[in-house]
Amino acid sequence: MPSSVPAAPQPAEPVSPVSVTEGAVEHSVDFIRPHLRAHAATHVALYAGVQINGAPHLGTGVLQTAAFLLAEAARDRLGVDAELRFGALDNAPCQTRLCPRTGTLYTRSYHHAAGPDRILELVKRFYSGLFDALSAMTGVPYTVETYTRQQRTPAFREEFLASLAQWDRLRFTLAPSSGHVPISFPCPRCGWLQKHGENTELLAFDGSRARFTAVCLDHGRHEAEVGPRGDAYVGLTTLHRNVVKERLAAREAALPVIVKGADWAAGCRLLDEAHLCFPGGRPPARFLTPVVLSASGAKLSKSLMRQGKAELSPDTPPWMLDATRWEGTTQEYASTLHRLVSLMLSAPEHFERGYTTAEVVRLLGRTGSGPRG
Repeated sequence: MPSSVPAAPQPAEPVSPVSVTEGAVEHSVDFIRPHLRAHAATHVALYAGVQINGAPHLGTGVLQTAAFLLAEAARDRLGVDAELRFGALDNAPCQTRLCPRTGTLYTRSYHHAAGPDRILELVKRFYSGLFDALSAMTGVPYTVETYTRQQRTPAFREEFLASLAQWDRLRFTLAPSSGHVPISFPCPRCGWLQKHGENTELLAFDGSRARFTAVCLDHGRHEAEVGPRGDAYVGLTTLHRNVVKERLAAREAALPVIVKGADWAAGCRLLDEAHLCFPGGRPPARFLTPVVLSASGAKLSKSLMRQGKAELSPDTPPWMLDATRWEGTTQEYASTLHRLVSLMLSAPEHFERGYTTAEVVRLLGRTGSGPRG
């Protein structure tokens, strides 16, 4: 009898419920096709954020890899030039203090606490190697720009001032429960600011220039003037900052496409409504990428992991929580993410869902640490 030859192991595939877009969408990149037709666009720029506040976890890697693969698909499937623009959020809080008298929370950003040279080191350490590898694999170019640099540009400041002109409508769109949307200005002497802007006041605004007063815990009251040019550092809440940045992206020749994790769905609803507060405003094209979930169903979160509340399954490899614990080469790390996200993009129903760390382990077919990135 001929000896039997064992069959080669088949790669694991996602098992996903039927998508509500079945029959309408063949590939997730097709969601931007109507925008391309409406704008007669031949060039797209995908925008995604990069948090500069510690080592990235797997959820961050999935979003970034998805951005590269979606840009590649836009180029190959839709026939447009595509590039990636990553925003390095160096405005994330690095240090916090409480006023002992009032309990007011003050923060200092990574930019103000660490300085621009250290920020560039963090970007290089956590992201540059992965981005270079994914760029080589997909042929998609990318750039990285810090929030600090972006908020200094005249165009950003013009869009911020435009938001003030629509403030009565905009503030209840960005904060429906209260209408309170803090604007904060770091102390020019030490960089500390009131996180919730309790004592920030708008003193004057003429449409092209605004003058504010703010309070520093150590140095007292200070003023900040925001015009098309100037040194004042503009600190905005997450939603306010995003609507300003998205309107800024709409000024570019390339069609802007915003890439965020699916946990942003509720926030994007508010952002889309915020765009309609502006004369002629329209929401941008968006991609929402799969989130990676803990055993409890909550997405991987740096804050929950720091608090010990992530409730991770026992088979979660350490590198899924901290990319620097991946053993091996950056190229192998990028290849693993490429393989994983390619599975997610193989059908819309696989892309329109979340994945627990246990399911990712099953899809990748291993439980140990992978190559070091």
